[in-house]
Amino acid sequence: MSDVQGSAEHVFGQWGYMAGRDEDRVYDLNSAFGDPGVRAVIATRGGKGTYRIVDDLDIDALRRDPKPVVGFSDITHLHLALWARCGLAPLHGPFANWSDEWSGPASADALRRALMTTDPVTLHRDSSEVTATVSVDGTATGVLVGGNLDGRARRTRHRSGADTDVQLGVDAPHS
Repeated sequence: MSDVQGSAEHVFGQWGYMAGRDEDRVYDLNSAFGDPGVRAVIATRGGKGTYRIVDDLDIDALRRDPKPVVGFSDITHLHLALWARCGLAPLHGPFANWSDEWSGPASADALRRALMTTDPVTLHRDSSEVTATVSVDGTATGVLVGGNLDGRARRTRHRSGADTDVQLGVDAPHS
C-alpha cells in the first residue's frame, strides 16, 4: 500500500512471548487513536495478551475520530471491545507485515479497497479452501462479526461493563 506510512514507537517491542509491555502497547494504540493524522491502525503481528489492555484504551478518542483497526488472531479481543464500547467496526484482516506466503496479493488488494474506497465489501467463497463446502443457498446481508474463535469463545467483561460477547445477527453494538 503506497499510502501507508509511520509506525508506533514500540512496534518491535517484546516482553516475554508478547509484543511488548502492556503500558507500551496501550501508549502506542492511544497515541494512534488520538492522532488526527493517523487514518487507520494496522497490527504488525498477533495480539497475545490484548485482553489485558482493552480497558485502558482511549475509547473517547475513537468516538471523536473513528478509524479502522485491522488485524487478526488475538487482535480479536481488541476488535470486540471496540465494537462493544464505541460501535467501531474493525477489520479482521492481514497484518501490516504480510507476505505472499501468508496473505497474497488478493488479500492486500481487498484490504486496500476496504480501507481506501467506499465500495461495499463482498465476501466470496473460495472453492479451493477446505471450508468451501460449508454453504447455504441464498444471499445474506447484514453485520458480520468474525474473529479468532478462541477470542470469541472467551467472553470478556471489561471494567467499563461492556460485554464483548457480540452475537452474530445483531445490527447494533451492545450498549
